[in-house]
Amino acid sequence: MTEIAIVGAGPAGLMAAWQAAEAGHEVSVYEKADTVGGMSGSFTIAGQRVDFGSHRLHPSTPPHLLQALTSLLGDDIQTRQRNGRIRLYDKWVAFPLRTTDLIRHLPLKFSAGSAMDIARRPFLNSSGDTFEDEVRHRLGKTVSDEFYSPYAEKLWGVHPREIDGELARRRVSASSPLVILKRLIRSSTPTGRTFLYPKNGYGQIVEALADAVVNAGGKIELECPIEHIVLENDSCTLKSPKGDKTAQLVWTTAPLSALPKMIEPSPSQEITEAASVLRMRGMLLVYLVLDQSNFTQYDAHYFPDQKTRIARLSEPKNYRDGPDPENQTVLCAELPCWTSDAIWSATSDELGEIVRSDLINLGLPRINLLTTEVRRLPFVYPVFETATRSERESLLNWGNTLTNVLSFGRQGLIVPDNIHHTLAMGWDAAHSLDSNGIVNNSQWNEALRRFEEHVVED
Repeated sequence: MTEIAIVGAGPAGLMAAWQAAEAGHEVSVYEKADTVGGMSGSFTIAGQRVDFGSHRLHPSTPPHLLQALTSLLGDDIQTRQRNGRIRLYDKWVAFPLRTTDLIRHLPLKFSAGSAMDIARRPFLNSSGDTFEDEVRHRLGKTVSDEFYSPYAEKLWGVHPREIDGELARRRVSASSPLVILKRLIRSSTPTGRTFLYPKNGYGQIVEALADAVVNAGGKIELECPIEHIVLENDSCTLKSPKGDKTAQLVWTTAPLSALPKMIEPSPSQEITEAASVLRMRGMLLVYLVLDQSNFTQYDAHYFPDQKTRIARLSEPKNYRDGPDPENQTVLCAELPCWTSDAIWSATSDELGEIVRSDLINLGLPRINLLTTEVRRLPFVYPVFETATRSERESLLNWGNTLTNVLSFGRQGLIVPDNIHHTLAMGWDAAHSLDSNGIVNNSQWNEALRRFEEHVVED
């Protein structure tokens, strides 16, 4: 039996804790917040369960992970039909994309430009390794300039020419116009437009995992921030305002850029400086409580253009068949920004008015607003800037060499992954332990190589 301390009670940490506890190890999870889940959690506003933005469990979740979740949630995991739309050229286009909808709504110049891009593609060479270069090379200038590039700048706050091509490879799953065409054909059938979602909100996944950890003999301590991790020869000491904790192994899902300040003995100045220059983009989540049964029939609306402050608008009620109020609904507007932006400190009323103004300008239905609530998330989007590529690589390499410490999860590996990817990280961390409770480095390194191939599913 091995003593394992896990820093962070998000999906990766909880999956690792559950699997390790099931294997008979002594597991303790430490979470600085007062609830589990992080951004994968859910909470209640005006009697309705809502999420931290728009989230789904993708049907491409590996079978062993889906089977594990089903064993915890049973029939509460619902198969739902996707019903979103994107605003392009001041027109609404169904999302996932559908061939007939594209033809009917988008202007001829988009189709003609895309056709020319496809014809020229075999004769073009990629001139660089930026987000813009990568998307233009794969999908053409028209698709890049009209959709991916403006949306990337909106989310990450820098021009696509300043974003590393790695982010495009991790976030844009289509590798060519032919792949898009195949997806259009597939998405024209019901099986190509489904997703999985729990009856009681996205956070039901992490809540079920937390229960499974405790039922397997593990412990979860909330409101217990870990400030320092002291590495010794055969053990680690975790320092917290609630007292010191000891363990043989530490698994951390905390932001990798924060880890150099936590680790003792301190890393080199090079690593400390590398961590200081990596940036994370924040997000304002503005929740509008409406005195009406539904806003629209759509689960989510996407806005890639710069004219609209909202990047995505979701209506949680449309994601599930659950115990929601009949005559009331909640909208969640996502506004990416830097924490240094003036909008970050705007009041709830001011943010509600910004969202209401956007909805009016977009020609969306009038709302009967009751109240507005705001959640401020300072660390949401890791920004893969070309200027800090070497620092990011140095930090990742350093994190993989720590004695008795594994760093994984979205923030622990600085990746923009789906939840099924982060669950896979936690699963593989636990299953990399041998019968003596020692990490099989060869097996873990192979898992890290698999993680590098993760591509976000839209």
